[in-house]
Amino acid sequence: APQRAPVEGLFERRTSVEERQAAAATRVRHAQARRSVHTMQALDLEAALGCRLLTAEMSVLGSEEAFGLSEEIVAQKQEIFGKNRMTPPPKPNVWWLLIKQVFGGVFNTLLWICVVCELLLAMFMGGDDLTTPIILSGVIMLSGLLQWWTEQRAESMMNALQGMQASEGVSTYRIRANLCVELPSEDLVPGDVVLLEAGQRVPADVRIVDCTYGALAESSAITGESVPEKRTSVPAAGDPPPTIMDATNVLWSGTSVVQGRLLCVVFGTGDDTLLGQIASKIRCSRTRSSLEIQIEHFVHLIAIVATCVSALSLLANLLAPQKESMATMLTNAATAFFTQVPEGLMPTVTLCLMIASQKMATRHVLVRRIDAVETLGCVGILCSDKTGTLTSGNMTATDIV
Repeated sequence: APQRAPVEGLFERRTSVEERQAAAATRVRHAQARRSVHTMQALDLEAALGCRLLTAEMSVLGSEEAFGLSEEIVAQKQEIFGKNRMTPPPKPNVWWLLIKQVFGGVFNTLLWICVVCELLLAMFMGGDDLTTPIILSGVIMLSGLLQWWTEQRAESMMNALQGMQASEGVSTYRIRANLCVELPSEDLVPGDVVLLEAGQRVPADVRIVDCTYGALAESSAITGESVPEKRTSVPAAGDPPPTIMDATNVLWSGTSVVQGRLLCVVFGTGDDTLLGQIASKIRCSRTRSSLEIQIEHFVHLIAIVATCVSALSLLANLLAPQKESMATMLTNAATAFFTQVPEGLMPTVTLCLMIASQKMATRHVLVRRIDAVETLGCVGILCSDKTGTLTSGNMTATDIV
């Protein structure tokens, strides 16, 4: 037994390495297939995606013909590709966000400096005004709390909407008693055969295997075209063949079926979908809004003016014929500094943005960050060559000529 243990451990490590290599090879094979899936025949799709497709036709639905993936292959692919959902960006702790709202930002930093200085003057230099720093502290914290609460409520609503989309059921054909099972879209893996009907959202990147005549799909989320486009199951041909973006036998995740029924095979899930690749490219640090830039510029200007006024006040006290004590001169200089700082600016801006976001909510617009309202208000001219992603996609006659 003592001699057998090292051998068994070596065998287990070798097996795990082989499994990782096999998983990596599978991912590479699927990545190569995704680039040319629109040109493949059914036999090539079977070999590339590891599923049964030769009998997958609309005419045999409900019969004893079996196609799709077996349960064993599904389990293997779930370990390799994971759930059919995009990796969300890292979310900071909500309490850390609250602390940033209250104590972060250039303007909040300036206000807290005023609070600390006023407390030091009241406690160590004979001052008697403790009311002002206490009230100012409450105003700063209330302003940060209101902004944090508004953004957290919008974030929870966005998460709820995404959860509703993820829980939508999809008719999936798997080699299990030749039955069509209703599965959550998160459980799909490459090689699954799904049936999509009019009104359904496409849960993953799929290649059409068979469809009814006149099938239409709306792809404004990807291309910006609001007009539904015709879809077929015919493999793309030509020398050279069209790109996969121009193929009519492919549906992208996030688009929707407008008309007809389509039998499709999944070739991309989660981060491997076109939508997931777009999301990964734009997942970067958030750019500052125009309001943040303007407030930072204003704070720098106020700090310079307040410092100059305070220095001039101290200089005037030093040169005055009637000499004052050092505590009195510092108090006068600090008072001159504080009077230049508009303590009510931040709560006023926060309340105005909250009112604007509430008005936009009545028009069915969800504002995730309230400073985005001001950015939208700064737009004077909007140039776009697409309208499908900006409007409801419907044309309405407004005037009769």
